[in-house]
Parts: sequence; structure tokens; C-alpha cells
Amino acid sequence: MNKCDNNLEKVMQWCIPVIVVVLGAVLRLVFLGSMPGGMHQDESFVAWNAFAIFHEGMDSAGHVLPVYMADWGDGHSALYVWLTVPLVALNGGHITPFLSRLPQAIVAIFTLMAVYGIVRRLINREAALWSMFLLAICPWHIMMSRWGLDANLAPGFLMVGLYFFVRGLEKEPYLLVSAFFYGLCLYCYAIVWLAVPIVLFLQIIYGLFHKKLRVSKWSLLSAGLLFVMALPLLLFVAVNQGWIAQIELPFMTIPEMGGYRGSEIAISIQQILTNLKTTLSLLWNQNTGAPYDILLPWGLFYDIGRVFIIFGAVCLVVKVVRSLWKKEYAGENFLFIQLLAGGIVCMMVTAVLHQVNALYIPLVLCEGYGVWQLVMFCRNRKEVFGKFCVVLTVVVYLMCLVGFQKDYYTDYRQVADAYFGAGLSECVEYALEVCEEAGFDTITAEKGAQWPRLLLYTETLPSEYLKSVVYDVAPAPASFEVNDILIRTRIDYENLSQDSVYIIYFIDEDTFAPEFDIVKFGDWYVAVPKTK
Repeated sequence: MNKCDNNLEKVMQWCIPVIVVVLGAVLRLVFLGSMPGGMHQDESFVAWNAFAIFHEGMDSAGHVLPVYMADWGDGHSALYVWLTVPLVALNGGHITPFLSRLPQAIVAIFTLMAVYGIVRRLINREAALWSMFLLAICPWHIMMSRWGLDANLAPGFLMVGLYFFVRGLEKEPYLLVSAFFYGLCLYCYAIVWLAVPIVLFLQIIYGLFHKKLRVSKWSLLSAGLLFVMALPLLLFVAVNQGWIAQIELPFMTIPEMGGYRGSEIAISIQQILTNLKTTLSLLWNQNTGAPYDILLPWGLFYDIGRVFIIFGAVCLVVKVVRSLWKKEYAGENFLFIQLLAGGIVCMMVTAVLHQVNALYIPLVLCEGYGVWQLVMFCRNRKEVFGKFCVVLTVVVYLMCLVGFQKDYYTDYRQVADAYFGAGLSECVEYALEVCEEAGFDTITAEKGAQWPRLLLYTETLPSEYLKSVVYDVAPAPASFEVNDILIRTRIDYENLSQDSVYIIYFIDEDTFAPEFDIVKFGDWYVAVPKTK
């Protein structure tokens, strides 16, 4: 091979990964603020918390700089909020759907790079490229990248932590970076409190056995850093188990939640088997009961992806068993550890789409491993067979991607708009304008509008909220005030008032039409009394 060919090969080695990253970025960033339309109720709570922390440093329960947000009573992890706060600052103290989703999209893009780096170092460049490509076009990863749910940060941070751990096998200082990202991962989602110890324990044992790790200054510093980062959450568990009182410091609150999710962890064999069955049913039927979670027929990974996941998992297990039997080091074992940890988490919690999200990227890694093994098999028979396999596989996957994108921006949009409350933001803005112009002092919203959205769209500060809130069933408010306007979160359909502007769902139009003027914003309407 001449020098020109060598240079071309080097260019292609870096050009193709860059193209895949750009493709992944486009799929995650284009129309990010408007697709899905509106904002999911959990997403809107995360966004409002970022707004509240930026302006007054406390959440909806009045906790100052909490390590865990109060939200619905049983709480939300805090990292997503803290990642969003700088964006609120850059936007003059205001939050938009695009800004609230941007941290998730950025983490997802970096996850693509982390996956490539992991597999390239553990196996080779070709397997890495397949893994990154398949994650870049994965329906689950694209969809979860496009709305700001705190739990969906966890899979990405697990991969970034693994990437630096693998780098740390070569250069020990990277172990400190790995510990930092694994520590951050604990603040992404409570379920990964199970995954992180399992992953680290198995990785460390395997690394020590094969002398890729050793007890050193860097490993001890890394362990210390991870412990310090985990300590507030260990105290949080102690507080919510009732062992110690809520901790309030000037720079941090370790709060007591109104509800605590520790009881959701399976402790009996029957619960574990039930959770495993639920997970297998989710992966097979691809139905969570929430139509906005999964877009059929494309599912989580496409049907072709599920075939390669099974094939790749079998190949991976065979490789792992052989290496363990011969006591040989194999990078595939680190991929298997991610799969094993994700599977254990699935057995410990009830499988809802995001609750078992630590499993999905390991499954995509199995998918990439399976495709690579097939390509290698064909290439070993004849070079032209390998090239044909590569081209055919890429074409089939791209055809699936095109079909998925078409349905995502058409059929799925209608579903998502309904569940994400498209039009509600415009309703709230218009209702506030009507109150100011016509002298109304009350806005009454249909229950389905969800009070976190009302907090967000009215830009209610936490101090205003806590001063005026009247609870329905705590922490859900029956009403609160913003700028001397009373916001009610329930409609009494038996006693409609001519002194209130109403925000209603389209199915209730006939109830209001005779005595109210109706202004429509998608499926949500503003009903204004005709008397004024």
C-alpha cells in the first residue's frame, strides 16, 4: 500500500466516525424545542426547578439547594436541574422547551462518542463504528434525547464513566475522571444507585485479576472522590429511612421526602421473577402503556436490531465464557458487565421504560457486536462477501431510520402533542393577557393541564408559590397566586364562574361555549366569560 493509500485510509478512519456523530447530532437537535410539542409534566417540573434554583435557590418545597428535588413528593434527581441552570442564566432568567431539552441532547451526543471510544479500546475500530452508528440511529435513544426527563441522563453518564475507566486501565489518572462521572451518575436517577456499585465492583475485580488495575495513589484518590460525591445521597437515604433528621446547611439541603421510593426495590424471589418477566415482556412486546414512550412498528431498536441483539449477546457470552475458562483477558468482559448490571437492575425494579434504561445501551452494544461478528464471518469467507454484508446492513438500517423519522414527525407528533400538552403554554400566556386587559383575577385550569406546567408557564417564583399555595392533597396544589392572579388547578364543572378565565381541554368546549368565548390553541382552549 503506497503513502497516498495510507493517508486516505487514515482520513476515512476519522471521517466516518465524524459523519456518524453529525448524523446523531442532527437527529437529536433539529426541531428540539418543538418536537415533541408542549412539555411533558415531569419535564416541565425539571425545567421549573432550574428556573426556581436560578432565581431563588430553592425547590417547590422550599428546600435550599437540595441534593434531591421535592417535585411530586417522592422527588426527582437533581443533576438535570443543575445542568439547566446555566442555560437559564444565559437566557436572561427564562426557560424555554429548547433550553430545557438541550442538556439531554448534548449528553446523548457525547454518549455516541463515549461508546465509540469504549469499543475501540476494548475490541477494535470497526466494532466501535458499528456500535456508535447503531446507537446514533436507535429509535429509543433518539426519542429519549428529545425531552428533558432527569432519568434519561443516567445511561449516558454510565457510558462516559466506563469510557474513562477503560482509559484508566492504560493511564491511571483517568480513573479519577471516571470516578467523577460515576459520582455524577448517582445524581441522574435513583435506580442507578443499584447499577453503579455492581458495575464498579465487577470492573475492579476483573481489572485487578488481570493486573490492569492496582492499588495506587490514583485508585485510592478515585475511591475517595466517589465516596465524597456519594455521601450526600447516603445521608439522603438515612434521612428518608428515618435514621437521622433532615439536614439543612447554608450550601445544601438533604431533604426528607413526602414519599420515599425505597420500597420499590424487590426483596423477595417472587418480586424478582415478576420484574424479570415484566422486563422480558417490555422488550418483546415493546409496549409500556404510554403511547409516547415507543413508536411502533420501529420499537426500541427496530426489528432487525432485536435480531442482531440476540445474535450479538450469544457471541458475547461465548467470548466471555471462553476467556474466563482460559483465564485470558478480553475487553468483551467489560461490555458483558454492563449487560449483567443492567439485567440485575431490571430484576430489582418494576420495568417501566425509563426505570430499566441502564439496560438499553448495553443491548445496543450487543447489537453492534453482533453486526461486527457477522461482517467478520462473511469477510473470512470472501472479501467481497464482507463488503456486500456491510453495504446491505447499512442500507437496511438507513431505510428503517427513514421510516422511523417519517412516522416520528407525522403520526407520533399527534400522539406526543396530546400527552405533552401542546398549546398549553400559549393558553396560559393568553389567559394572563386577558386577565390584565379585562380585569379578571382568577385563572382556572383543567386538572390535565398539570400544576408543574402552570408553575412553569406563569414563571411563578418558589417564594410566591409557598406564600400563597393552598394544597389539595399535598404536594399537589388546589391553587396558588402569581402577580395577584389566583391560579386554580381544578375545574368545578357544577359551578362555573363568570369571574374566572378557564383553560380547558377540547372535549369540554360544549360545556363552556354558550356563555364563554372560546380561543383555541391546539387541543387546549381558553374560555373567557362573555360578560366582560
